[in-house]
Formats: sequence, C-alpha cells, structure tokens
Amino acid sequence: MTMAKAARYMRDESALDNGQAIDVGPEGDKFTITTRGFTTAYIDRLAALQRAAAIRLNTGLPPASTDRVTPDTLPPSVQDECQAQALAEKCLLDISGLENMDGSPMTIEQFKAAILKRANMGLLVLALQAAGSVGMASKALLEDAEKNSQPPSAG
Repeated sequence: MTMAKAARYMRDESALDNGQAIDVGPEGDKFTITTRGFTTAYIDRLAALQRAAAIRLNTGLPPASTDRVTPDTLPPSVQDECQAQALAEKCLLDISGLENMDGSPMTIEQFKAAILKRANMGLLVLALQAAGSVGMASKALLEDAEKNSQPPSAG
C-alpha cells in the first residue's frame, strides 16, 4: 500500500498571499486569472458580509418568525453575492486573455463587476476555482523538486 503525500493537500503560502496566475476555462477557450488564494483576509471579509446579509434579511421580521436566517443559512443567491464581493475585494489581482462582448480586453475592474451579477455565475465559478487552486501545484512541485535534488542514499 502506498502512502498519501501531504504535499497534495498543502499550499504554497507565498502564492496564497501574493497571488498566482491560474488558467481557467474549457480547452480552446481559456483565460488567465491572477489571484490570491482564500487568505484569512478573504475568510474574514466573507464572514462579515454574511453577517451583514443575515441582519439585512432579518430586519423587519417579527422575533418569532420562522423566516429568520443566520450567516450559515443564507439563501444560495445571497451566499453567491457575498462570495463574489469578498473574492473581488480580497483575492482577484489581474485578468488576461478574456474579451468583453465588444471584443475589447476585459480589465480586472470589469471582471470584478461582472462576477457580482447573477447572469455571470460561470465567471464567478471560474474565479472561485482559480482562488481554490492557488498554491496547490506549486507546493507539490516544490516538494518534488526538493526530493529529486537529494543525493541518493547509500544503501
């Protein structure tokens, strides 16, 4: 039985904090998102947005209402809005290789605005996937390189 490698589940902290260029999209239609990973700043901002959304949704409801929500029970559409905003504010750094509808290159500001719209859920999913994969490959590659640079042991 082979043992699992911890490197597959660990991330490169520098890439998480400083960002990494990640290619996203289907084959033949890829573009690049430069993003930080899910840093503590992202997690804290997401939690604050979720708390604010729960307060906003509960405002005006009677105390005994069964329609009350918590930050953990937000409707999916509100949860998506919170994730998009936290991602735009704390993770996304740059974008390249993506065109607007008029053929002009999309800027990072336009991309951040686009992921906030429900109609652009596909872009939000790709941005979340990119942020989720930051540091994964580079950490595994770094550990493999270190292992391969070790002199063979005399056996």
